[in-house]
Amino acid sequence: MPIIVMKFGGSCLTDKTSFEKILRITQIYKNEKKIYVASAFNGITDILLNTAQNLKNIKETDQNISLIEKRHIDIIEQIFDEESEYYIKAKDWVDIKLSELDDAFADIKEFGLEPYYRDYALSFGEIMSTYILNQYLLSKGLDAVYVPANKIIITNDEFNNAYPLYALTNRRVNNLLIPLLENPKKNIIVCVTGFIGRNKIGYITTLGRGGSDYTATILAHSLYKIGTDKNIKIILWKDVDGLLAINPIYVPGASLIRNLDYDEAKHIANFGAKILHPKCLEAIEKFKIPLEIRNFAKPLNGNFTEISDKTDKEQIKGISAVELATIITIISGSLVDVPGVLAKIFKIMSKNKISVSLVAQSSSEVSTSFIVKSVDSLKAVHALKNAKFLSEFFTIKWDDVAVINITGTKILETKTKVEIFKALDKENILVKAISQSYEELNLSLVIERKRLIDAIKIIHNDFYEEFEL
Repeated sequence: MPIIVMKFGGSCLTDKTSFEKILRITQIYKNEKKIYVASAFNGITDILLNTAQNLKNIKETDQNISLIEKRHIDIIEQIFDEESEYYIKAKDWVDIKLSELDDAFADIKEFGLEPYYRDYALSFGEIMSTYILNQYLLSKGLDAVYVPANKIIITNDEFNNAYPLYALTNRRVNNLLIPLLENPKKNIIVCVTGFIGRNKIGYITTLGRGGSDYTATILAHSLYKIGTDKNIKIILWKDVDGLLAINPIYVPGASLIRNLDYDEAKHIANFGAKILHPKCLEAIEKFKIPLEIRNFAKPLNGNFTEISDKTDKEQIKGISAVELATIITIISGSLVDVPGVLAKIFKIMSKNKISVSLVAQSSSEVSTSFIVKSVDSLKAVHALKNAKFLSEFFTIKWDDVAVINITGTKILETKTKVEIFKALDKENILVKAISQSYEELNLSLVIERKRLIDAIKIIHNDFYEEFEL
């Protein structure tokens, strides 16, 4: 029997109607083994973080805790018959967890918001929502088991952005999940908290941006690795049909990308698509586990995005953009052929926790340019100017720009690049820097920020037939 790991985000857990849709989806996939990964209810994670960061404001803290309680109790009262055992269990669970949360906030107030406390506080959203989902499924006569992810997913010690330790996680999956899924007498739905794990000494960790999606792909990875059934699929239920070729803000009516491979998906996700984080694909690419992005409002819709090892190599898959970027250029004729210059530059960026993308260096080694987020630009320039080695021998320049990223195997063709530059030239759009690594299926162009929308539109219009329609 196939295994489907489904992730339900906060937009899928809003009211009685949304829970009834989950029930409908459960019926659609009644012949598959199922793992449901749930996010926190909409907005709860932000409220938890805001509260943890502002505990000195007692009035606001009390208001936020009351709001968290109200959001969960409101949903409980909508989806359960009052005074049923499932209603009572769900309500008692929320009461217990809010008491534990109150204790956590007391510790934070006393000891400060250490990374461990931050992750622990944020974990309560998924812990409450997933338990409620599990009780809902039970109330409808389905076999369901609640399993907190910190019992399964073992991570490193990188709080706020943890990564799984697969050898340890695989062992937990084998001991805790496989017996439930392979129960011959029951088709058990396993409800797992998204976003969280734990390190080796037991502290709760969180998986960072896209954490619940990542939970789903981590579980699929481990099930494939140690399970006997290799027929595994992931479905991420979203409020859109899938990944679009272009942000509709730039080009209204942008086409849906129906199929793309893991490399293409990682580029598109990294450079603009906010509904998927590229780290989610790292977990499943090796085993070629397919991932679908589907519209929660239209579960039977045939229009969705599938990420797998299949793609059409004759298409441009997407155009994405980094709107707020800064290009920093470091120039010197004194230290050409001197080893270690780039290492010094990037060590400074790393020390200041500044992420660098799109590195371009002239073959003469006279100048090196790289992109940082505009929010980090002043800190980056300040750090470089304060480095004695750089201030003595280099000139540092910077400019606010935008970056266009064009993704697809077709971008490897020289003819395609020529046509892109011809299109931009028609609108007198100057390309300030360009980046494409060897056999890379993404071409990045740095342009003036004010010309971003013009550039995207002209490229789209000239290459319209190359997109998947």
